Amino acid sequence: MPVTVLNKLLKQAESLTRKEQLHLAICLINKAYQPETSTLKWKDICGLIPYHALGEDAQDWVSRNRTESDSREKQWVNR
Repeated sequence: MPVTVLNKLLKQAESLTRKEQLHLAICLINKAYQPETSTLKWKDICGLIPYHALGEDAQDWVSRNRTESDSREKQWVNR
């Protein structure tokens, strides 16, 4: 929201009574805490991050974590 719109709304709120201002504030806070109705789907965000954006190939990450997990599991079995 542009600052000018926000300033205009604040200026309009000044003409309200204190009780109306509190009611407006409560309504805005309640609206802000409501969960968003639109949810993203994986297909909506697919391709937004360039390849290697996180510095590691996905398959390399999976392989490394499997190897680390296997070695930790062997340590527990050998005890």
